[in-house]
This record gives sequence, C-alpha cells and structure tokens, in this order.
Amino acid sequence: MVGPRLHNLFGRKAGSLPDYRYSEAMKQSGVVWTEETLDAYLAATQEFMPGSKMYGGLAIAQDRVDLIAWLKQQAGK
Repeated sequence: MVGPRLHNLFGRKAGSLPDYRYSEAMKQSGVVWTEETLDAYLAATQEFMPGSKMYGGLAIAQDRVDLIAWLKQQAGK
C-alpha cells in the first residue's frame, strides 16, 4: 500500500491532502507535522494515533532521525 505524498510534510496538518484517503483518526487528529510529532508517530504509530492506517513505524531512533533529516533536506529546509 502506498501512503500520501510526504513532500513539504512539515507544517502541514495531518490528513489534509485531497488526493489520499486518510483514516478518520488521521483526519480528525488535529496533528500538525513537525520533527517532534513525526518522530512520536513513527516511534509508536498506534499509540500516537489509534485507528490510523499505518502500523509498525520505525523502532530504531537513528532510523527516525535519518528519515526526518532526509525529508527536511528534500523540502529544502
């Protein structure tokens, strides 16, 4: 399964892209993606946002740090 576009993720409200079918949990979460919220979500997806579609995430902290840094680099931030 493919998720939503992650380009320019930071500062965007979770569940807000019109071209992806988000879970109700994601759409109603009120989360705005920052380094901190993305790290918490990826560390424990269902604990952070029960009912979201994503399961698993990234248990290794350095993997999350690397992914977040890469996403920021791709966005030119």
